[in-house]
Amino acid sequence: MRIAFFLILMLLSISIIFAQNGKIEIEGAVTYQTAQNIYVKFLSAKGIKTGDKIYIRKNEILVPVLSVENASSVSCVGKPVSSEKLKVGDKVIALVPKEEAVVVREMQREQSSAILAADSSQRASFKTGQTPIFRKERIDGRLQISSYTNLSNLHAGNSNRLRYIWSMNASNISNSRISLDSYISFAHKLNDWAPVKSNIFNALKIYDLNLKYEADNKTTIWLGRKVNPNISSLGAIDGVQFEMNFDHFFLGAVGGFRPDYVDYSFNGRLLEYGAFIGHSVKNDNGIMQTSLAGFNQTNSGKTDRRFIYLQHDNSLFKSLNLFLSSEIDLYKMVAGVPSNELSLTSLYLMLTYRVSRKLSVSTSYDNRKNIIYYETFKNYIDVMLADATRQGVQLRINYRPINYLSIGVSSSYWDRAGDSKPTKNFNGIFNYSQFTSLNISTTLTANILKTSYVDGVVYGVRFDKDFLNGKMNCGLNYRFVDYNYLISSSKLMEHIGEADLSYQFSRKFSMSVNYEGTFEKQNTYHQIYCSLIKRF
Repeated sequence: MRIAFFLILMLLSISIIFAQNGKIEIEGAVTYQTAQNIYVKFLSAKGIKTGDKIYIRKNEILVPVLSVENASSVSCVGKPVSSEKLKVGDKVIALVPKEEAVVVREMQREQSSAILAADSSQRASFKTGQTPIFRKERIDGRLQISSYTNLSNLHAGNSNRLRYIWSMNASNISNSRISLDSYISFAHKLNDWAPVKSNIFNALKIYDLNLKYEADNKTTIWLGRKVNPNISSLGAIDGVQFEMNFDHFFLGAVGGFRPDYVDYSFNGRLLEYGAFIGHSVKNDNGIMQTSLAGFNQTNSGKTDRRFIYLQHDNSLFKSLNLFLSSEIDLYKMVAGVPSNELSLTSLYLMLTYRVSRKLSVSTSYDNRKNIIYYETFKNYIDVMLADATRQGVQLRINYRPINYLSIGVSSSYWDRAGDSKPTKNFNGIFNYSQFTSLNISTTLTANILKTSYVDGVVYGVRFDKDFLNGKMNCGLNYRFVDYNYLISSSKLMEHIGEADLSYQFSRKFSMSVNYEGTFEKQNTYHQIYCSLIKRF
């Protein structure tokens, strides 16, 4: 505990040293996801390096969501570093040197379908407490309609699921101090309304729905359901959140309820409240943000848990990035018995060092609790890989020997209490973004997994190609799965093929189609995903 509190004090002290002088923001979009990686496309990814962070903007604050593993001329692939859920089509932000951002902006002028670069100057002045020149209404929204079709030779598993997503950020409505943020989905099986009628929240998921009021240039109040980026691992909070900014410092208080564990609806029995303090700066290398919070969580009026939360993201040092989040329990109920023992119940630490322009090394430690998915469309293998490899110690090495070629290897180890033997995982990725004269991006992957219950390998190859000046993207993917279950002595061998196509009709209207087929010795499974996205 002394070491933990010393670390907190040290991080807060270091953060005071630096002055703000930010890089330029460029905007991209999520195009593809696997069990371990998320692919992001930019108009130009020049200036994005291995180990850089990819962000989303939550209430004028940049929240890190991905750590870049490999980058090509227009895209990059990264691993999640937060609890924020990204979906295909979501907007993300990268910070690049000013000279690289100029290239992107020139390309934007030439292409009407370009991704818009964010105007960071006004946001920066607001964050630092300076008086902004004006409040201008800005509305960004997205309506997405998706269809998920599952077919197999077993017939019993055949289904068609429809999903509707409404996402909108309305800043300074009618040039006022009031803003609205929302992210809502509704999903149901075709011609099967019984689960919806029994409980609307079996289909309706409200991930974000809140009003923001800027009382002045330093004080902000939110009302509704919101994930606070300063304490993002706590998830959404239903209630009132308050924040004040003093130059580079900020502090706030939160009072509300945790969403229901089963259906993510409002649950008035799960009251929680707390406060936080933090510091945020930018310089030419990146951003640094530190948050320290104390929280009390109750269940039916009785304290269920009391803990301290620390979150730190630091990329201010050249070639070095540190991300840390942890929870230290002060009080908790275990099987109905109260406990006042101090315990480090959650810790995630990732350190990335860019040795040179061609080589970077990163290591991480993760003992966070298991993730609860209220919605997921991953296949069985992807879910197994994600569950088995998320926790533990991991080492990653990325090397770019020549232009357009990148090689990455990673290995993880986790000795969990109760398992007969530790979990070991090895993952390799080889990407060449200009394969043949057709400039096809080619990715080779290999994964070796050894746990107490399964021993197996997954090999894969993926091809991606842009057409029509980037308006159309086509991808082909193949994976071979060979797993042995140690407990039952059974075997799983699968051939998984995938094809996807996306087309950008205009800057605000796009379409994507994806097919995935899983072929086993006796059974076959087919998944067809179609999506239309309208932005406004």
